[in-house]
Amino acid sequence: MCLKKELFHITETNPFSKLLEMELLEVGEGYAKGRAPLKTEYTNIYGGMHGGCSYALADTLAGVAAATYGNYTTTVNGGLNYLLPIKNTEYVYCEAKAVRQGGKVGVYEVLLTDDAGELLCTGTFTYYRLKEKIQEF
Repeated sequence: MCLKKELFHITETNPFSKLLEMELLEVGEGYAKGRAPLKTEYTNIYGGMHGGCSYALADTLAGVAAATYGNYTTTVNGGLNYLLPIKNTEYVYCEAKAVRQGGKVGVYEVLLTDDAGELLCTGTFTYYRLKEKIQEF
C-alpha cells in the first residue's frame, strides 16, 4: 500500500521539514527520495552541512519510506556514516529503501549524495510501525 498523495502532503506540511526546506521527490512502496538545499544557515564551522541536518534529512526520508505501508512510524534507532564533507553542492539528495519490513519493525538503508551523484553518507534506520493508519487527504 503506497499513499503517495498523503506522504507528499505530510512532508510538505511538517514544520521541521519546512524549516530545512526538505522536498520529497519520489515515493514508492518501501522507497523514498528527497533533497534539501545546502544553505549557509545549515553549515558547521568547517563550511559543510552540519551533521544534524544531514541526519534529519536521512531520518525523515527513511521514515517516509517506512510509512509507505500505510501506518505512521516512529524511529527506534538510526545511524549515519559520514564519508565525505557535504560541500560544494546545491542540494543534498537522500534515497531510502526497505531492507526488511516486518509486521511491526522495519529496517531501511539510506544513501546521501551531492548534485554530481557522489556518495557522501550511508546509514541504517529502524522504525516501529504504529497502529495509527495514515489518513487520506
